[in-house]
Amino acid sequence: MKLLMLKSLMIISLLSSSLYANSYDAKILKYEKKRVSHLLARIQGKLKAVNIALKKNIKQDGWIGYVFTLDMKIKGKVVSQKDFLFAKGNLIAPELIDLKTNKSYKDQMFPTLSIKFYNKQHLIAGRSNAKHSLVLFSDPLCPICLDEVPNLIKTVKKHPTLFALYYYPMPLDMHPTAKTFVKAAYIAHKQGIKDIDYKLYNYNRIQFNGFKPFYDQYKEKNNQKALDYFNKYFKTNITMSEIDEPKWETKLVKDLNMAEDAFAQGTPTLYLDGIIDKSREKYKKYLK
Repeated sequence: MKLLMLKSLMIISLLSSSLYANSYDAKILKYEKKRVSHLLARIQGKLKAVNIALKKNIKQDGWIGYVFTLDMKIKGKVVSQKDFLFAKGNLIAPELIDLKTNKSYKDQMFPTLSIKFYNKQHLIAGRSNAKHSLVLFSDPLCPICLDEVPNLIKTVKKHPTLFALYYYPMPLDMHPTAKTFVKAAYIAHKQGIKDIDYKLYNYNRIQFNGFKPFYDQYKEKNNQKALDYFNKYFKTNITMSEIDEPKWETKLVKDLNMAEDAFAQGTPTLYLDGIIDKSREKYKKYLK
């Protein structure tokens, strides 16, 4: 009888905690909606939707970190972005800084990647059963990516039982022709060209970092010119009509959605064993 009563009390306690959490989250969500709506009203914008994308306990005096996804309409354009709040009881702060390290707790507000990110269709180097997993979000015209990604892929290829590397293209708007390169790589891969991602990054590293007078990845908007470069190097005959096929845009949107779910805010973004590695260097400790 005592055991039964104890179990009942535990269940009641858990339900109470859950209800409190839901109630508290609802209050935080209501505050965020009011705060953002007020800010948008100043620029004649409108908040369409706000949701809690991530909630995490901060190991600092009971603070809770929240990441929100905001869908807004500003000057006729639909804009989506993330926002942060930190809460503790009746206290709310848009920023939380560790005075000892001068680091923001926003740096901790990233998800742990789920199994969906380890899709074999995105495995570009290493073995799926390797000891450690790497998930990369990258733009084939990003200068930092061009410096780092070829070496990362080569390292994983040398240690296939140690690492598995999963790649999701994340072409940035600041590189107007990046999407064309990504879609051309999709098509070339389907045509049977092996190691297409390594070859693309390595080629772009040599071509665009070394010959900027001929092709500025920030200013060039001629997608046909980008495709001509691709076809010349890979000896393919891909046409713009193929690039414009809806299925490739659908595939790209899915990959970009994965980057969004990982909170990838720039390129390259690298996760090691499900945890973001802002240094992009931690995997090297396993090489020793």
